[in-house]
Amino acid sequence: MTLRERLTKNALFFFVLVYYMGGYFLMNELTARRGVFYHLDLSFEKHIPLLPAFIFAYLLEFFFFAIAYLMVDDLAYFKKIALSVLVCVTLHFVIFLVFPVEYYLRPRVDADQGWAYLLVDFYYWLDLPYNCFPSLHVSNVVLISFFMEKFRKGMGWILHPLAALVAVSVVLVKQHYVADVVAGFFVGWFVYRQVFIDSKA
Repeated sequence: MTLRERLTKNALFFFVLVYYMGGYFLMNELTARRGVFYHLDLSFEKHIPLLPAFIFAYLLEFFFFAIAYLMVDDLAYFKKIALSVLVCVTLHFVIFLVFPVEYYLRPRVDADQGWAYLLVDFYYWLDLPYNCFPSLHVSNVVLISFFMEKFRKGMGWILHPLAALVAVSVVLVKQHYVADVVAGFFVGWFVYRQVFIDSKA
């Protein structure tokens, strides 16, 4: 990459992160002010225990963004990834506004029980129990894992299992319903498959 291309890549990456995080918390606050929410839990989900150690898997979403940023040295391909993430995130924002889902199965957490509990408690404080359906965490990691598999052969063997781990973690840290995970996978796959399947590395 030339210096100009690298600066463009950095600016694009920064814009995506600001749009994603800023928009996410804005949607969360807007949804919190609404009086009607949907609950999508299946009967067995009330019995799924909180497993705080999975908070570390939950945070792997940021690892996926870092991998795309650090490994993709083709600006045109990086633009495809960035644009696809913007489309994916925007689609979620629209769904969050039209179909507000509340996750009401969060347990009380004793932050004094260790680092994992402390992180879960912090995340519960930071992230209100909305913006649930579909799971944006799952959509992003699925989307990026498909792009990275296409960019470099063999990356799928690493990223697909990690994406599955993230999908499991969002349920086990009591952030999402199973329906959110399924929908999140579909959205991530759909954006990749239908919008940018012709991307070339």
